[in-house]
Amino acid sequence: MSYLDRYTIPVKGLALGEHEVDYDVDDKFFACFEESEIKKGDVKVMVHAKRLSSFIELDFDIEGDVMVTCDRCLEDFPQDISYQGSLFIKFSSLIQEEQGDVIYVDPNEGELNLSQYIYESICLSLPYQKIHPLDEEGESTCNPEMLERLEAIETNFADEPT
Repeated sequence: MSYLDRYTIPVKGLALGEHEVDYDVDDKFFACFEESEIKKGDVKVMVHAKRLSSFIELDFDIEGDVMVTCDRCLEDFPQDISYQGSLFIKFSSLIQEEQGDVIYVDPNEGELNLSQYIYESICLSLPYQKIHPLDEEGESTCNPEMLERLEAIETNFADEPT
């Protein structure tokens, strides 16, 4: 059994109505994604499932923090993340490609693994540029030694004739 098997939701036999499922995403979760830029994290995933006769609507609320590498000083720091989104599971015995936030599932399928969707949602909630936050005085919390090196390189580059 794979570690990611715990991030499944039943689709066959799920009673009509509303259901809640909670998942904890931790370091072991991110280790399952080999090329992940995230190596550590503590994230809570709440899934509100609404089963109707022809489809299931899943509303995700993802909150927590993940350890990422600062784009400026290359040190790791915790980045707060927050994501809210919906995923629709439609039943079809015909093989169809996923369309954005719609997944087609064979009506005889017993469960659906949500780990890839959860992982991608966390990654999409990261800022484009990951930089240490500023402290209370508005100063950078990046590694000061690395900032000095970058400033020296920038000064040398600016002094070169063009």
